[in-house]
Amino acid sequence: MDANYVIDIHSSTNQGLDFLYGFYSREESAKDFLLDYGIVMHEDEYDGDAFDEAFIKPWQGLEKALAKLGRTLQFDMESWTLELGSGMQMNPESVKRGVYGIKNYLSKKGMLELPDFPITDPDSYQMKLASKDNIERYYAPAGGMIQSRVELGSFVKVGDRLYQLLSFNKEGNLPNVIDIKAETDGLVFDVSTNYSANQGEYVLSVRQFDN
Repeated sequence: MDANYVIDIHSSTNQGLDFLYGFYSREESAKDFLLDYGIVMHEDEYDGDAFDEAFIKPWQGLEKALAKLGRTLQFDMESWTLELGSGMQMNPESVKRGVYGIKNYLSKKGMLELPDFPITDPDSYQMKLASKDNIERYYAPAGGMIQSRVELGSFVKVGDRLYQLLSFNKEGNLPNVIDIKAETDGLVFDVSTNYSANQGEYVLSVRQFDN
């Protein structure tokens, strides 16, 4: 309860890019983690159930109440969740990137004194931001095997093929090949680990960034 900053460290459940979750009005501090991508959760996009949300929500509620009374104030209270690497894997580069960013962030806050930190030109790390809900998730329209899937981190445009589904049947016919195409422009941000899917199972996500 007496903390100023909360950093919750995770890896993706699937195969995911390195990124952080942050909260509205704290976007400037997000770039101190030196990651390429950040997800900003706005007031109507979280309910305070998660660990990071539970910490920051009362402070942002107090800021909002004070603003209604004519006093603009932002407390030095911040909360972050880092998603570093893919689930069920040890990714040394993701760990290295995360540790580097955390060291920079805590140095910037004056909590650590380290040589070469904080980075004097954080603007050279251009973090792309997106709203939490600015995402299109794709689920298997039928059961089958996933093939020719686009690589994690690829940029796609509307109409580009995201993957093919080799769908089997119980009638003794040859399997069907179903092309799944992008419905929005964006970055392939997260993909499932499994290459087999039941109907309705998650396959991948495409996220649109603001910059």
